[in-house]
Amino acid sequence: MLRIRNYFIAFAVVFAISSAYALIGVQDAKAQEAAYTDLIKRIEALESNGGGNVTAPKIRGLKMGFEIRHRFEEQVQWVNSGGIGVPTVGAAGTAGANRIVLPLVSASAQTQANLEAGIGRMDDEDFVLQRTRIYLDADVNKNVRGYVKLQDTRVFGEAAATTTNLARVDMLEGYVELRNLGDLSSMLGNVELRVGRWQMNYGNDRLLGHLNWTNQGRSYDGARLRYANGKNLWVDTFSFMIQEDEVGGTTGAGVTSARDEVLYGVYSQYKFGGALAGALIEPYFIGRSRTSNPHATAGQTGEDRYTYGFRLEGKKMASLPGVDFTIEPAWQSGTVTGLRAASLGGNSAADVSSDVGGAINANRSVTNGISAWAIHAEAGYTFSSVPWTPRIGYAYSFASGDDNPLTGDTTTFDHLYPTAHAHNGYMDQTSWQNIRDHQIHFSVKPTKKLLIDTKVHFFEMDEEADNLYSIAGGTGFGGGMGVNRAGADLYTDRNGNLQSVDDELGQEIDITLKYKLFENFGVVAGYGHFFAGDFLEDTSGGVGPGDRGMDWIWLQTTMKF
Repeated sequence: MLRIRNYFIAFAVVFAISSAYALIGVQDAKAQEAAYTDLIKRIEALESNGGGNVTAPKIRGLKMGFEIRHRFEEQVQWVNSGGIGVPTVGAAGTAGANRIVLPLVSASAQTQANLEAGIGRMDDEDFVLQRTRIYLDADVNKNVRGYVKLQDTRVFGEAAATTTNLARVDMLEGYVELRNLGDLSSMLGNVELRVGRWQMNYGNDRLLGHLNWTNQGRSYDGARLRYANGKNLWVDTFSFMIQEDEVGGTTGAGVTSARDEVLYGVYSQYKFGGALAGALIEPYFIGRSRTSNPHATAGQTGEDRYTYGFRLEGKKMASLPGVDFTIEPAWQSGTVTGLRAASLGGNSAADVSSDVGGAINANRSVTNGISAWAIHAEAGYTFSSVPWTPRIGYAYSFASGDDNPLTGDTTTFDHLYPTAHAHNGYMDQTSWQNIRDHQIHFSVKPTKKLLIDTKVHFFEMDEEADNLYSIAGGTGFGGGMGVNRAGADLYTDRNGNLQSVDDELGQEIDITLKYKLFENFGVVAGYGHFFAGDFLEDTSGGVGPGDRGMDWIWLQTTMKF
């Protein structure tokens, strides 16, 4: 391109000179030929040294790729995932005195709008998602690497005219990586530094994930310092800015919701050798610090939450052929500060009314400790010598809830920033928070291109006095973004009577088929059904057919190279 441009300039210059000569009557052909020859020599000399003072960088390699993904989904009688709303406090002298009660409406007032304000049935819905990604990976030299990924996401027919669909492109990832820092100092041997935005994920994405199931995915802005011995050990130290806001206003409508949030920690991996080859352990520490606007309304939370744990995994081990296993326990401590959405209990009727109504008073500003834990354990066996190589497995996920929604330490485990879709039911009605999830797994491979996978979940809440947390987390005292302890140990039935809340959420079955249709093009389809348990039946006021079951059908295609 540079050579063509230079020849074009030469042509333009010669044409201009010839025109000027004609205008002044100079017809010395030999002089013109000499000038033209001299000009061409100058241009060729310019080409030979790379374009003067502009030189193209010499890179070791440049990779480019892109992905186009489409997914059709149909959701039938879907349960609203917004949690169960802000509860009321039973009045003195009633069966629910000083106890939190779910705010269900009477049968006559059970309109669609009222139901969806709590746990209500959504209308049947279907839609088509499209995601397009393109990336450039520049391996500049042994010390420098740059990476950029752009993304466009949309829902078919979301905008009325195609001319409005032009502002959806964003930078999903963009970072620079400095490697082999031992070239600067021997103290930095085997160390690399990454700064920018990228889709961080660790382990199996149970606590920190990229969330690529969703159309937009999740990215983190920050820095990572990694030590790796190049064999079986690496250690990451990282820090990310999740949210950076300014606080505005102090009262009334002038209050601006604001939060500064920082995520930091250490994550590491060690691969065993010898008889334990195929096994690894990943110890980690994750800290999250949140500030809040002191003038904001209920639910604005300050928090310092510390998560400690490890993940132990084994598969394709020579000492245990056919066996795979995972175990991941995690503990959380720290403090959470903010404004409650309900009374602390034991207050006057006026205080209770004021609290539930949303006014700010001294009784609702509180700081509590965090004491929560969770564990996931899984084991499976693959029959490699049997046709279709079936695998059967069992898993159990537990995450603590809070048994006292009125006061005391918050014991609801927070799953942080996971790719939760992959773990506690593909229908995304539950998450690794206040949950007991027994799972049965079964999969077969009829051909090299086809995988059929089936998972069955049996869900219960750890504490029915706590909340139902969907894949997004939901409200909860430290369990989500607020200090709303929105769980309840009672609910109001359709006749207005108080009843005990049951801890059975329900059962879910997920069937998934994956097929590699062509090279660089795959198809995935699935069906899910959620059999509603007593908790959903009770807290929905009995609205909807029979068992409050939900259905989900989806088909996804992906082209990538």
